[in-house]
Amino acid sequence: MLLNLIWAAMLTLHVLCISYWVGGAVYCMQLPRITRALEAVPAQAVQLQGYGRFLRGLWHVAPLALFSGAGLVGLMMYRGLNLDWPYHVMGALGVLMFILFVMTAMGPYRAARRAMRPQPASFKAMRRFAVLTVLLGALAITMGGLGQAGL
Repeated sequence: MLLNLIWAAMLTLHVLCISYWVGGAVYCMQLPRITRALEAVPAQAVQLQGYGRFLRGLWHVAPLALFSGAGLVGLMMYRGLNLDWPYHVMGALGVLMFILFVMTAMGPYRAARRAMRPQPASFKAMRRFAVLTVLLGALAITMGGLGQAGL
C-alpha cells in the first residue's frame, strides 16, 4: 500500500516535470512567431524574457525530473520488475535533454542576455535547441508508453 502511494506520487511528480519541460520548449519554439509584429529590439527583449523565465524554472524542474525518473526505476527494481528496453531509451533521452538544457542556458542564452545588442544567431540557436528538446521529449514520452505496453 505504501509503495503504491510512493509510486503514484513519484510518477505524478515526474509527469508534471516533463509536462513543464516539453510544454515550455513548445512555447519557446513559438516565441519568434509571437513577437513577429514587434520591432527588432522589443521583440528580442520579449524573447529573452520568455526564454529566461522558462530556463529559470527548468533549473528546478529538470533535476526533479531526473531524480523522480531514477526513483521510479529504483521502485521497479525493488519490486523485482524487469526494465524493458524502452525504459533504458527513455532514461538516455532524459539525460540528453538535460545536457541540451545546460548547453542552451550556458551557451546562446547567456550570450544573448549579456550582449548589449543580442545577435539573431543566438535566438536561432535557442530555437533549434527548443525544437530538439520537443523532439527528444516526444520520443521519450513514446518510449514510456511502449514500456507500459510491455513491448
